[in-house]
Amino acid sequence: MQRYFWSLALLVVVLLATGCGESTPDQPPAGAVVQGSTAAPTEPPATDTPVPVAVAGAPAQEPTSTPSAAATVLSSATKMPAPPATDTPSPPATKTPAPPVTATVAPTIAPTAPPTPSPTASPTPAPTGTPYPTGVFVASHRGFSDGSSYIVVGEVLNTAGVPVFGVKVIGNFYDSGGNLVGAQQAQTSLAMTEPEVATPFKLRVENLASAVARYELTVTWEDVSLIEFRPLAVVDAEVRQGEVVGQIRNDQESTLTSIVVAVTFYDAAGGVVDTADIFLGGQTLAPNAAMSFAIPLSGNEHGYDHFWIEAQGNLNLF
Repeated sequence: MQRYFWSLALLVVVLLATGCGESTPDQPPAGAVVQGSTAAPTEPPATDTPVPVAVAGAPAQEPTSTPSAAATVLSSATKMPAPPATDTPSPPATKTPAPPVTATVAPTIAPTAPPTPSPTASPTPAPTGTPYPTGVFVASHRGFSDGSSYIVVGEVLNTAGVPVFGVKVIGNFYDSGGNLVGAQQAQTSLAMTEPEVATPFKLRVENLASAVARYELTVTWEDVSLIEFRPLAVVDAEVRQGEVVGQIRNDQESTLTSIVVAVTFYDAAGGVVDTADIFLGGQTLAPNAAMSFAIPLSGNEHGYDHFWIEAQGNLNLF
């Protein structure tokens, strides 16, 4: 600090001595304050070390901070660079443990089928039941005990497309141990079974009511017949006092004989409850003629919902 002060004072003395030794035409009067030298400025040699400049009459001030050894001269056009930003280290972030992840099961959404375009309106066919196989088979049956006898009633359906004849139903009867305890066969009530028409049957085995645990049914038939059969029209019928009474008519062009009338009783679901028939063998029925019938009942038809009557005769060839 003292070195800097004495260098500045020496420089002032040198400048004052130089000014006093030179004669100028316009010498200022004694006691005047020197404002500055009028001599042409001498350009100092280029140097990297800056020359300190003193201001006359300015009191020396002690700098507030120690200047660096090499000061940088800044022009008015040069902007002072901003002091470098001091990065204040932030305190380490405290990691808050994340709450445990609970697996959420997304609900299963059934794929939605694309909308089906409405079909063009068309006639709706009549509802049909379960389709039957092609052939001749037992469509419905029921087994029950009647006193000491065991009875199986049912009907055979023909889906072969052509009439079949002499249909027989054969029943094998077994006890609870699987042993065969009886067998029986019977023809259907009508000798000719027409296409898409059911014909009733009834099997009876005597003295086996307590032994029969189950039964099996098979069917046989003939495809041709030497006798010609014709159906008869049922005019009316009703159940009355243990019998079915009614009237039949011959709508054929020929006289019919060996007439059979059969009735089948059904429950509300269409299952066979009981069957009965009557054979009018000694009578003939001319074309367009009518006759009455009465079929006795056994009493096993109780609880039926509805019944169906069929009649059939042979052509009288003799």
